[in-house]
This record gives sequence, C-alpha cells and structure tokens, in this order.
Amino acid sequence: MKKISSRNIFYSLPAFSFAIPTFPVMIMLPAFFAEVHNFDIAIIGTYIFLAKLIDIASDPIVGWINDKKNLNRKFLIILGSILCSIGLYKLFIQKQIDYDAYLLVWISVLYLGWTFFQIPYLSIGYDLEKDYFLRTKLSANRELFILFGLFFSLGFPMFFNFSNAELLSLIVYIAIFSGFIGVSVMLYKIPDNRTTNKDVELKSVFKNLKNNYLLVRLMFAWFVNSLANVFPMILFSFYVSYVLGGSDGDRQVVLFYYFLFAILGVPFWTYVSKRFGKKKTWVSSLILSAFFFIFVLFLSKGDLQYFIIISCITGFCLGADLIIPPSIQADLSDVHLNKFKEDISGILFSLITFFNKLSFAVASLFVFSILSYLNFEANKEINPETKIFIIFSYALTPILLKCLSSFILMSFRITEMDLKKIQKKIYG
Repeated sequence: MKKISSRNIFYSLPAFSFAIPTFPVMIMLPAFFAEVHNFDIAIIGTYIFLAKLIDIASDPIVGWINDKKNLNRKFLIILGSILCSIGLYKLFIQKQIDYDAYLLVWISVLYLGWTFFQIPYLSIGYDLEKDYFLRTKLSANRELFILFGLFFSLGFPMFFNFSNAELLSLIVYIAIFSGFIGVSVMLYKIPDNRTTNKDVELKSVFKNLKNNYLLVRLMFAWFVNSLANVFPMILFSFYVSYVLGGSDGDRQVVLFYYFLFAILGVPFWTYVSKRFGKKKTWVSSLILSAFFFIFVLFLSKGDLQYFIIISCITGFCLGADLIIPPSIQADLSDVHLNKFKEDISGILFSLITFFNKLSFAVASLFVFSILSYLNFEANKEINPETKIFIIFSYALTPILLKCLSSFILMSFRITEMDLKKIQKKIYG
C-alpha cells in the first residue's frame, strides 16, 4: 500500500504545476492584454474564441494520435510540457508584441500544449491501475494536486503586494519551474504500461463509440453536469458584484473557501465511493449540490456570509465531481476493450476534455449573447431584467441541469464485480 501511495504522488505531481496557470489564463489574461499591451477588448474576445475552437477540435485528434501508438505517450507529455512553457512565457513574460495575431498564436500554442499533456497523462493513469477502488484513489490523488495548484494561484496574491504584471510573471515562473521538476519525476518514476500494441482504425472507432451505450450515457451525463458547473463559473463575478454587492476582495475570499472545501471533500468522497460504489457517490453529490444551491436564489445584497456557507458546501460536493467521472471512464475503457477489442483510452479520455470545453463554449455563447441583448454594461447599474437573468442562470439553471444529470445516471450500471469479470476476460 505504501508503494501505491508513493506511486500515486509521483504520478500526480505534474497536475499541481499545470493547474497553477488556470486562473491567470481564464480570468486575468483578457485584462492583462487590454491594460499592458493595449489590445482592443473585442479583438481579445475574438482571438480567445478562435483559440478555444482550435482547442476543442484538437482533443479527439490528440486522443487518436495517443492511441495510434506511433509516438510514445511520454514523448507526447514532454511535447505538451514544452509547448505550455513557451506559450505561458510568450503570453505573460515577454514584453515585446511583434505582430497583430500574437495573442491568437500563443494562446493556441498554450491550449494545444495542455491537450498534448493531458490526454496521454490520463491514458497512462488508466494503464497504471486496474483495481475498481484504487482507480478512484489514483483519480483522487491527481485531482487533489490540481486543487492544490488552483488553491496556490488563488491564495498567493492574497499574501503578497505585487502589481498584476509582476504577479503573473512570478506565477508563470513558478508553474514552469515546478512543472519541470514534477514532469521529470513522473516520467522517471511512472512506467508507460500499454496493455496492447494493436493499432486502431478510425472508421471502426467512431462506429463502436456509438454502440458503446454505457459510454454514451456517461458522456451525456458528463456534458450536462459540465454545463451545470460552467454557468456559475462564468457568472460568478457578475453574481457577487451585481446581486450581492461584493468587491474583488470578496470574490477572492469566496473562491478561497470554495476550493479549500473542495480539497477537504476529496478524501471524503473517495471513502464514500469505496463503501457505496462510484455511481451512487456521484449521484449523491449532484443531488446535495443542487439542493443547497437552491438557497442562492433567495440571497440579496449584503448576504455574502450566507453565500460563503453555501459555497463551502457546494465546494465540498465538487470533490466527487472531480474524482468519480475519470475513474468511471477508466472502467469503461476496459468495457470497450473487452467488447470491441480496441484499446482507445486516449480517445475515451479526450471525450471528457472535449465535452468539458464544449460546455464552456456553449454556456459562454448563451450567457454573453443574452447579456448583450439585455444591454448589460460593466461597472454600471443593471436593469431588473438583467439581474433576474444573472440570478436564474447562476443558480436555477445549474440546479435543473444537475438534477437532469442525476436522472441520466440512474440507469447507468457498472459495479466492481462487473469490472472484475470483464478484466478476467481481457487479462486472464
């Protein structure tokens, strides 16, 4: 067990570093290019949208490259790490902007690097562990390190007085340096245990994916739940500012507690999944999160302390959202291999990242289109219709979507005994 624990830590180390730049890229990058490099906000939005389209399209392609077995998975991880390092340096540290499409080029390089790292990294994790519960434990370790990275990048600015430009440069240097160490240790300590060398045919892959009904149900539930998570993420700043009357500092405090309780929730949900199984654990967390989020609908200006309490509870529930789906997807990789004789763990894990990114694009397009239609303007008094839209999109939409995701999962079934029978057929 000690050997497994140390192996899980070695495998999870890079996740910390790759999570550190998440907030800078998602939240601070647009303002950074507008304020420091004098980019027009409309141009920034267009470039980020185009880069996101490239990012979404790259997921299944990289998954297919991973499963073709022409390139070693560790080579793909190294390639992704290098692309991420260059992209982060070009976006946040380099002072000189040499051409108009600079932002589009380098954020696309960064997104591509993340994809080249993430998919083979998840695929190696699938081959690393076959046990039903220990897969969840491995997933929990990885997601804990991701949360540590997010928590670090969020908490770091709270204790140091730097300008935004200095802060971003420092965070990027820390991410690159720690990433070099984490990836190096992971590549040295963790084996690339491919279970089969049989090549995959793209035409048969698409046909078999459609016929894998367990996978279709899981991906539908995952996409719906991703939408439920994305709506509050996009509207979080708007809700705190325009509904609760909070400041930038208040937003940081709420996120601090949210991710702190997400970290605390990971070991709890790991234990629960061992006792009650993965599906029941995930469904329970979805229903709990939806129930407590109902109270958000009744908050108004000045109710920040109640919002923090709700955020702590929903953050705690987030732990199951993070660890259970990748663990189930690893089990379904075995189901697919047994049923269709195809080892396509890269493509299967690319579906998780693909639908996650697609949900972000769909929700963003919907939210910002409606806000534009309602004549929303930042830093100005909003009209009652806009306030109602923010409240219902932030709170009611996720509640309904999480309930729908729970309903979809009700008929989903793969138990520990099912997996053991399948693995006995595959591995003997």
